[in-house]
Amino acid sequence: MEATAAPVVQKGSRFWKCVFAVVGIMTTLVIYGVLQEKIMRVPYGANKEYFKYSLFLVFCNRITTSAVSAVALLASKKALDPVAPVYKYCLISVSNILTTTCQYEALKYVSFPVQTLAKCAKMIPVMVWGTLIMQKRYRGPDYLLAFLVTVGCFFFILYPKQHLILVHTAEEGKTPPGAFP
Repeated sequence: MEATAAPVVQKGSRFWKCVFAVVGIMTTLVIYGVLQEKIMRVPYGANKEYFKYSLFLVFCNRITTSAVSAVALLASKKALDPVAPVYKYCLISVSNILTTTCQYEALKYVSFPVQTLAKCAKMIPVMVWGTLIMQKRYRGPDYLLAFLVTVGCFFFILYPKQHLILVHTAEEGKTPPGAFP
């Protein structure tokens, strides 16, 4: 009887770890999105100027991420040494910095929800590249799901409520209704 009790406790513990991880990730991403849009879409200072230096935000983001990662690795007593040679990380790092900078710049023109929906539309190109370059195989339901998500995104973007597209309203300091405050 004791042999069956241990796996049940382990499964319960594993379930709660998973719930904690999902809640933590989702909370962090929501806070990140709200702050990201607020920084880029709310005017600051006496002249009511909008934030212009996206690359600085990316730099701050990467420094914070590196510090948190280093603390997590040290807390788990894992090595800080890279697994692969450092030069192999360069292309990934550069592309990540460029895409994040573009993401911040895009917030000057569309709201965060619209930007997030547009990112969902990249499923089909990613699947095509995965098939061509990585020789991955996807099943029919995978293609159907990607197609439906992409079509839904296009309908949302092509036929939006006008306030989701506007960069700034006539009233200084307010984001359009429907966007994060």
